[in-house]
Amino acid sequence: MPIVIRPDSEFTNMLKSNLRSRYDDRKKDRIGLAPIHVSDILPSSCIRKQYYSRVYPDEDLITDESIHHFVRGESSEFAITHLAKIGVAQAELQMDEIVAHPDIMDNTDGRMVIIELKDTVAGKRLDINDYTFRSYLRQLLYYLIMTGIEKGIISIRYNIKELRLIKRDDTGEYYFRPNDARPPGIESWSVNLPKDDITREILRNEMVLRRNILVSALENHDVTILPRVTEPLKSSKCPNCPFYSRCYNEMENERALDIAQQTDILDIRGTVDFRPF
Repeated sequence: MPIVIRPDSEFTNMLKSNLRSRYDDRKKDRIGLAPIHVSDILPSSCIRKQYYSRVYPDEDLITDESIHHFVRGESSEFAITHLAKIGVAQAELQMDEIVAHPDIMDNTDGRMVIIELKDTVAGKRLDINDYTFRSYLRQLLYYLIMTGIEKGIISIRYNIKELRLIKRDDTGEYYFRPNDARPPGIESWSVNLPKDDITREILRNEMVLRRNILVSALENHDVTILPRVTEPLKSSKCPNCPFYSRCYNEMENERALDIAQQTDILDIRGTVDFRPF
């Protein structure tokens, strides 16, 4: 008798169904006027999409890709926090009716530190010039402002060897892997924001503003007060958004346009002192 090996779609479907159910439960915490989370108001996450996903949750379809990202992030965070045995995981923070759950809050050396764990399949190694890195940074800065803590750490786990971009055109992006490509692994960045830095107040005002306009939009069913994302995020995010047509049929009012065109605090010279590896 030979060893019999066959595709097992029944198990695959059962596994995907269970994971989809878990992901769906997580999404139910973000419907209607449910508490506003830090991730809802990050400029890079598109505040309009947060509005639409709360008002029209049935249109925000759960794809296999979104489930995969969810599972990869959850499993990475679980493994690192348990294996490394550092700090308290997923503590709840609140400020001005904004809710946050930092990955880790650690006080083992006598100084409180907030640690954000990120997991990516991107081949490119991220830095301050990349919008994904900036999103990680802003999320951590929001946590530091909510707690008054001065130091945080962004720890990024790369799952594949480094890839470098050759070109980008209408057909897609083209990468190559150099002989000296950095291997899969972890890169960590320390972030220090002094308690007396004026950037704290600027970012705090930004957080409260974005929270308030999102709540106002939800209460008044008026998405026109919410800004769209701008380039280059617009080109990468909008075409694949399930609310693309709905969003572009509902214009931005003058205030929303002004918010969208404001200079990012991270782009103001002297705000960030970044030193690469």
